[in-house]
Amino acid sequence: MIRIDHLYKRFDEHEVLKGISLNIDKGTTAVIIGPSGSGKTTFLRCLNLLEIPDSGTIELGEDKLTFEDQKITEKIKTRFRKHSGMVFQSYHLFPHKTALENVMEGPVIVQGKPKEEARETGIKLLGKVGLGAHAHKYPHQLSGGQQQRVGIARAMAMGPEVLLFDEPTSALDPELVGDVLKVMKDLSEEGMTMVVVTHEMSFARDAADEVIFIDNGSIIEHGTPKEVFEHTKHERTKQFLNRLEK
Repeated sequence: MIRIDHLYKRFDEHEVLKGISLNIDKGTTAVIIGPSGSGKTTFLRCLNLLEIPDSGTIELGEDKLTFEDQKITEKIKTRFRKHSGMVFQSYHLFPHKTALENVMEGPVIVQGKPKEEARETGIKLLGKVGLGAHAHKYPHQLSGGQQQRVGIARAMAMGPEVLLFDEPTSALDPELVGDVLKVMKDLSEEGMTMVVVTHEMSFARDAADEVIFIDNGSIIEHGTPKEVFEHTKHERTKQFLNRLEK
């Protein structure tokens, strides 16, 4: 499903990603953990071409991009992004549109689907994330957790092959986190391919098929939740996990 080979990214003199290579199979939930500033979010943004890597390759679906020698045009970005849906830390909902209208926006404007078809899909997806009764509310009428679930429904409305989550619960009050994580866990159990950057270790333990620990722009450890959390091989991973438990 996703193949990343020797991915490098720098900002000015700061090298953020240092040759990351990773394969993620279809139907897998891959959770990326690591300290702040380790390169997790930059890596995720590279998968959606919100940041353009300096070198390396990304293969997603039937598309393969090689960044050293390929000019990444807007047309290429648009085509490549059709494979994935992105859920951000902040909800980025249109404030003047209802929850349903937010979910319909992409299929109608980007994919050119008929409004009635997009509406039916939107209603189903809002029901799937537990917001069927809130379809006609505006963002300011919804809690942060509800807005984030609208964001998940909106990403799913485009029919992506993979969902990318960038710390989707970090902006939420603690009591609202559970509802969002439940939706994500349900998607994982249904076989949705997901790449999740998060500080929620309980989600990583319970829902991940594989856990990737990134530090200082490199993958330090990669394995099942049991391997990473219970049979850690690297001292740096142990230090990180021990700090979280204190």
